[in-house]
Amino acid sequence: MKYTLLLFSIFFITLANSQNSVLSFREKLLLKSNINTQSESFSIQNDEQSVLVNANNTYRLEVAANYKFLGLKVGFSPSSQNSNFKSKFVNYQLNIFIKQWIQSIEYRKVQGFYQENNALLLAQFPKLKTTSWMGTTSYVLNDNFSLKHLTHLNEWQRETAGSFVPTLKYGFNRLSNIIDNQKVAENSFDISIAPAYYYTWAFKEHWFISSSIAPAIGVRFTTEKRDDVTYTKNTFVTRALDLTLQFGYTSETISAGASFNFDSNAVNKKLTQSVVTDKSYASLYFGYRFTAPSFLKRTVESIEDRLNL
Repeated sequence: MKYTLLLFSIFFITLANSQNSVLSFREKLLLKSNINTQSESFSIQNDEQSVLVNANNTYRLEVAANYKFLGLKVGFSPSSQNSNFKSKFVNYQLNIFIKQWIQSIEYRKVQGFYQENNALLLAQFPKLKTTSWMGTTSYVLNDNFSLKHLTHLNEWQRETAGSFVPTLKYGFNRLSNIIDNQKVAENSFDISIAPAYYYTWAFKEHWFISSSIAPAIGVRFTTEKRDDVTYTKNTFVTRALDLTLQFGYTSETISAGASFNFDSNAVNKKLTQSVVTDKSYASLYFGYRFTAPSFLKRTVESIEDRLNL
């Protein structure tokens, strides 16, 4: 009888600790803003030569709102007054949180690239534009690890833990330009799998440091067009690597911190030629949680009831 009571005691203590390791704020409305310095470039390499073009965005602003199982993010880049050559950036993202699942749907457009060498502007490509519709589906394997604590701020991971987060990525991307009064475009559909791993070290109750690594491999189907006439189709193997370092502060009302990200994507073409897209940036963020307005609470709860969530 003693051993039975001891086992039950250990079980309930363990269960209580596991439940307290992640605190959910799904009943609170979170408003988040962040600013980041992000470089976006396309490197076209052939043999030993390469041409690098960049978007001229000094910094980017993002605002987001998360409540219960829904999240919405809007990103844009303010116009730079210090440059005659400007790039345009806009980004919209819808997030859905259901237990350990995170589903994201995103629209993104960047227009205006330039080529430089040692700060000397060599060429401008104001009509060069990339437009993307992307989706990701992620599942957190460890119940005691919170990915939403890091990415959406609607949870608080209070104990040190890590987890594999298998992620399926898919999307459509259109890279277009005007060359010699002709519209040239490359349409591509990508699908890849990323066995990501995250680890968060929680210390002094409110502080944390987190890192992640996410290698990915997939396939890309491309169609190249000139004046809307298809002239070539190809299929390529893709590979990517995403590295993130993040640290911050979390309490029941606020979240704040900084993250550093490097994301590299490459596509092999005929062994001697490859296209590489690199995005690297640092980000500062701040989030505040408060009671949701009555109209929002009624609307979202009505959706939950209809979808049986």
